Amino acid sequence: MAPFPPAPLVAALRACRPHLLAAAAFSALINILFLAPTLYMMQVYDRVVPTEGQLTLLYLTLIVAFALAVLAILDAVRSRLLVLASLRLDRLMAGGLLQRLMSAAIPGASQQGMRDFDLVRQTLSGPAALALFDVPWTPIYVLAAFMIHPALGAMTIVGAGLLVGLAALNERATRSRTRQALGAQAKAYASQEAAAANGEVVRALGMRGALRERQLADRRQGLDLSARAQLVGGGYAALTKFVRVFLQSAALGLGAWLAVERQISAGAIIAASVLMSRAFQPIEQLV
Repeated sequence: MAPFPPAPLVAALRACRPHLLAAAAFSALINILFLAPTLYMMQVYDRVVPTEGQLTLLYLTLIVAFALAVLAILDAVRSRLLVLASLRLDRLMAGGLLQRLMSAAIPGASQQGMRDFDLVRQTLSGPAALALFDVPWTPIYVLAAFMIHPALGAMTIVGAGLLVGLAALNERATRSRTRQALGAQAKAYASQEAAAANGEVVRALGMRGALRERQLADRRQGLDLSARAQLVGGGYAALTKFVRVFLQSAALGLGAWLAVERQISAGAIIAASVLMSRAFQPIEQLV
């Protein structure tokens, strides 16, 4: 059995390490700067509103605007780094992969193999990769929630655990279905490409109708398996969204109760909800 991941892919990813490490460093700065709106809201509710400090509000607004501008620049640079990494991966692997696929005695292997490779390459620069870079920094928001109040921090940890559990269940439930669907679709594409390449022979033998029905049957099988995987995954995604939105609302309720008990300030109510939302966002994207 061939090793997974394949050795050429591991070697190519190692060559992309400088881009990935730089993206990880930018992710750390981005997630720290994401705390700026939370701190801004707390200062506005706790300092500006009670004292009617308009000059303080101006300075706070300028500071948060600068922080968010830097965040946007860093986010753009991080996305650019991941795109460059995906392009480098293509330069390192596409030639050798295409040569091996073209030498394989399997109809349509070259086209399907390159489709799969492009899917992997595009994933490296897509939202899933960004979420993977953001997930390790979720403890920052958990720590900030604990600094506001231990109960809010505990709720954030429980909520993150629920979302991670749903992600694991989603992956387990859809893994085999997705693999079967991809295999069936690859078989259907290979059959179509083989029939197109031998079109004259097919017409001469009068096999067009039979091949068409066979290809439609293969296509229906692939679509049916794909639809089942999407239905299961869609259910888990909807459940995950419900849990996230409910926990965000529950954070508001818990914050309000703590404020009534004079354990936190009024500004911390909104800040707790924002922190929880930001902590859960990359986990929900991975689901």
